[in-house]
Amino acid sequence: MTILQNSGLTLRPVQPEDTRAFEAFYSDPEVMAIRKYGVLGKQAARSQVQGMLDHWAKHGFGMWVVEDGITHEFAGECGLRWLEDGSDVELSYGLYPQFRGRGLATEVARAAICFGVEVLGLQRIVALSRGDNAKSHRVLEKLGMTLEWRKKKGLHGLVQYCFLSSEHASSTLS
Repeated sequence: MTILQNSGLTLRPVQPEDTRAFEAFYSDPEVMAIRKYGVLGKQAARSQVQGMLDHWAKHGFGMWVVEDGITHEFAGECGLRWLEDGSDVELSYGLYPQFRGRGLATEVARAAICFGVEVLGLQRIVALSRGDNAKSHRVLEKLGMTLEWRKKKGLHGLVQYCFLSSEHASSTLS
């Protein structure tokens, strides 16, 4: 399983022993206030972790735990995963508030896209975001992703951005 290091952060594959950290992360109202699926209870968090473990086992890639490279503090998650319908590979990321506002989301998301393009050979990567999450939209645009669609869904709406590797030289990601 691939471990990535970037700007003092380590991205490592999710492991079963990360379950408690994810329970805390997914139940944190500040973290989940901007996420597309909202606050999760313990059982839903465990289900998410199991889904991440299963994805790694089946596909050889998936979500990484983002941790501080020195203290190993759990900072959040970032990675690539197949959408449930199998249509596209999705970039997903989220960080605790104390790790936001320093460009770290852009950096870990860029590392995930580079891995997807350069290692997995992906031509297309999408990202779904709440329609009202302008900060996330800016991150996706910095990565060279373009808005594909916007839908009214729930209270906040949903958007999909797309990265096409044929439109970007590898050097634009590094």
